[in-house]
Amino acid sequence: MMQGYESIVILDPNLTEEQQTTLLDKFKGIIEGQGGKIVQHAKWGRRKLAYEVKKRSYGLYHLFYLDHTPPAVKALEHQLRFEESVLKWMSTKVEDVEGEHASFEKLRTQGSAAQTLSER
Repeated sequence: MMQGYESIVILDPNLTEEQQTTLLDKFKGIIEGQGGKIVQHAKWGRRKLAYEVKKRSYGLYHLFYLDHTPPAVKALEHQLRFEESVLKWMSTKVEDVEGEHASFEKLRTQGSAAQTLSER
């Protein structure tokens, strides 16, 4: 059981794949520069937002599971605050990173999320 953080980042839907990759590499560099590590990264893709954010109805969702390195999360959130391509983000502390990721994958492949994702 490994403590860590779960971070969801919603990017501007108008970004190209190359721009997304550049931005995500930048975030990875910030995390690793502070001694942190991305344990898992899941790309959820383009999804409709519950309400408009920065005049956007859709966003590109990315889910990160990070190891337990508070300075890395703080540095990442500081950078996210100033990135214009980031619509929203949220980081929460989780007790078991691997367990949370396994639960997400199970739900994604077998649960209600699988039905939602397969309909797209």
